Amino acid sequence: MAIKLDMTKAYDRVEWHFLKAMMRKMGFCEQWIHWIARCMETVSYSFNCNGEVKGFVKPSRGIRQGDPLSPYLFLICSEGFSNLLQKAAENKRLKGVKISRRGPSITHLFFADDSLIFCGADKQQAEELMNILQAYEQASGQLINLEKSSVIFSKNVSITQKQEENINRRLESWKNRFLSQAGKEVMLKSVTMAMPIYAMSCFKLPRKLCKDLSSAMANYWWGEANGKNKMHWISWKKMAQERKEGGLNFKDLEAFNKALLGKQIWSTRHCIVVLEGIDECENVLEEGVLRRIGNGVSTKIWEHKWIPQAPNGKPSTTKPQNCKFETVQQLITNKRWNSNLVFRLFNKSDAMRILSIPVSLGGREDSHYWGYNEGGEYTVRSGYKRFMKESLGSSNSKEMAGTSMEGCYPVREAIFKRTGEGDPVCKGCGEEPETIEHTLLQCPIAKAIWKIAPITWEGADDQKGNFHKWWSRITEAKNRQDGRNHMGLTANILWQIWKDSNKREFENQAGYNPCSVIQKAHMEWLEIVELDSKKEPQSTTETVVPVDVDSVAPDSHEGVNLRVAIKTSKRNAVLGIGVSVRRVPNEAQEIWALKDRSSGDHIIDEATAIKLTLCKTLDRQWSTISVQIRNKGLLKLLKLGKASDCRMTTLIEDILSLKSLFRMCSFCLDNDDDNIDCNSVSSYAQGILLDEEFLVPSCP
Repeated sequence: MAIKLDMTKAYDRVEWHFLKAMMRKMGFCEQWIHWIARCMETVSYSFNCNGEVKGFVKPSRGIRQGDPLSPYLFLICSEGFSNLLQKAAENKRLKGVKISRRGPSITHLFFADDSLIFCGADKQQAEELMNILQAYEQASGQLINLEKSSVIFSKNVSITQKQEENINRRLESWKNRFLSQAGKEVMLKSVTMAMPIYAMSCFKLPRKLCKDLSSAMANYWWGEANGKNKMHWISWKKMAQERKEGGLNFKDLEAFNKALLGKQIWSTRHCIVVLEGIDECENVLEEGVLRRIGNGVSTKIWEHKWIPQAPNGKPSTTKPQNCKFETVQQLITNKRWNSNLVFRLFNKSDAMRILSIPVSLGGREDSHYWGYNEGGEYTVRSGYKRFMKESLGSSNSKEMAGTSMEGCYPVREAIFKRTGEGDPVCKGCGEEPETIEHTLLQCPIAKAIWKIAPITWEGADDQKGNFHKWWSRITEAKNRQDGRNHMGLTANILWQIWKDSNKREFENQAGYNPCSVIQKAHMEWLEIVELDSKKEPQSTTETVVPVDVDSVAPDSHEGVNLRVAIKTSKRNAVLGIGVSVRRVPNEAQEIWALKDRSSGDHIIDEATAIKLTLCKTLDRQWSTISVQIRNKGLLKLLKLGKASDCRMTTLIEDILSLKSLFRMCSFCLDNDDDNIDCNSVSSYAQGILLDEEFLVPSCP
C-alpha cells in the first residue's frame, strides 16, 4: 500500500534543537551550525493593526516559509524520518515496493514537506509505520494530519484488508443529515465531485470505477428508506446533462475524466510525456485541433491538420511525386499566399480553402487551435462538452432534451408499473389512473385550476394526452412578444398543481382551492421576474471587456473618420472594398477602392476589409482615426478580442495590432446603410486591377 502524508503547518513546527542535532549527526561543523542557528533565532515578528505596527514576538521554533533557506533546512529534518524508515526496511520490519524484479526496493519518496510511503498491506507493517511516525513527531515537532492523509491499496489487496473507499465513507457520513434535494445537489457538486479530480487529471479511471462512483452518488441523491436504496427514477447519465436539456448538470465521470486528461495533453503538446490511458482522449482531442497559421514555418503541408473546413483538416490533394514543398512557409510570399503556386500545387477546393486563411501580419509562430472554444484555448469545460457529445453519439440534442425527464415523476401509475405495489388510480378524483398528464392537465382538480388561470394556450388543448407534446407546443411561443413570461407563469402553475397533489398524497389534505393555487403561482412568478430585472448577468469576458455594440461615432469626431463597405461575388471569389475617408474638421473627403480575394464567409470578408483599410491608413501617418463598422457581430468580436473560428482569430489579432500603432483608434457601429459612396465604390472595386483613390472636393 502507499500512504501520502500531510504535515500540519510543517515549517512552523520545526524544533530548533532537533534541527541542530541532525546537522551534528550529518557532520556539519559547529561554526556552520552556529550561523544557521543565528538565522533562525534572530527572527522577530510585529503586527500591523490598522496601519500601526504593534507588538514584538520572538519565536522559539519554526522556520519561515518563503525563505530560500527554509526548504533545505526542512530536508535536513526529513533526513531523520528517512533514516528511521531505512532502518526499519533493513531490519525487515517494512517492505518497500519494486517497479521491476531486479530493481531496488523503495520505501519512501520525499519532496520538501510532501511524503509518500510504501509498505506491505498488513497489520504489522502498519503498526511499525505508526511507531516511526510517533517517534518522528515527538523528536522533530512535526504533526501528521490524518484527516488529509490518504492510503492507496494495490488491486491485489483483498477487500477485507482495505478500508472503505473515501467517497463511499464521505457519502455514508452524510446519509443521516437531513438535507433537502437542493442541499444534496450542492454537496455532491461541491464536495464529492472535487475529491477525485486530482486522480482524474493524471490517470484514466477504469470504466467500472466511474460507474461505481456514479452509482454511489446516485444512491445518495435518491436517498434510502429502511436500510434500502430508494427507487432511481432517472439514470445518472440523463441527470448529467445540462439543465437546458432537461438534466441537473451533474458530471458524467467518464467524460469529465477525459476532459481533465485533455487539459494535460493540451498543456504538454510540445513535450514528451506519458500519461496512463491517454490515447483515447488524445484521439478525440485531435479531432478538434487545427494548426493556426502564423508564419507557416513549423506546419507541415502534407502531415498536419491546418486547413479549416477541410474534411480532416489536411489537403485532399495527393502529394505530387518529387514535391519539394514541405512546410506552409514555402507557400507564402511577403506575408501573402502565393496564389499561383497554391493553384498549381493543389486542386481547386483545397486552393480556395487555403487562400481563405489569413496570414499573420506580425509573423507570429504557428500554434494549435482548439475549435470548440473562443480564442482556441482548450478548457476543461469545452472539452467536457465535446466528450459528452461524443458519448451521446448521434442522439439529437433537442430530442434528448425532450425525453431526458420523461418517466421520472413518481405518479401512482408509474410506481405501480415499476414495483407492482400501491393503487394506480388518482387519489384526487378516484376515477382514472394517475399519470403525469392526468395529474397536471386532465384531472378535474387540475382542470378547475386551469379554468381560472390568467393565461390560456390556444392550439395546445389537442396535445393534453401527451405532456411532452403539450409542453413542446407551448415552448414554440418563446420567441413571441411576452412569450417567455407566459411560459414562466405556466411553469409556476404546473409547479403549484404538483405541490397541491403532493399535499393530498402525503399530508391528507383533501380540500383544495383553485384560486389559492393560482394566486401562489402568480406571486412566485412575479418574484422571479423582479429578481431577473434586478440582475444583469454577464459572461466572464463581458465583465472584463465591456461590449457596447450599439455605440455610434459622432460626426464631430476630430481626426479621420472611415466608413467601410464590401461587395462579394461567389462566382469568382472577389472581394470589393469601398472606403469613405473624411478628415475633420476641414471635411476633406477621399474614396478608396480596394480589392482582395473573398473567403466565402461574410464576417471574415468584413474583417479582411477592416484590416486592409488600417494598413492603408498607416501609410498616411494619421494619428487619430475612427473606423465605422456595419456588422454588429464583428464589432463585438473586436471588443472581446477573440473568436471561435481560427481564421477570424488571426484577423482580430492583426486588426488589434494595427490599432495599437495609432495614437488613437476606435471602432464603432455605422448605422448608415444608405452610404451611397461606399456601396457604389465596393461594387466598382470588384473590377479593378490595382487599388485606386479618388479625392472628393468639399462643397463651398
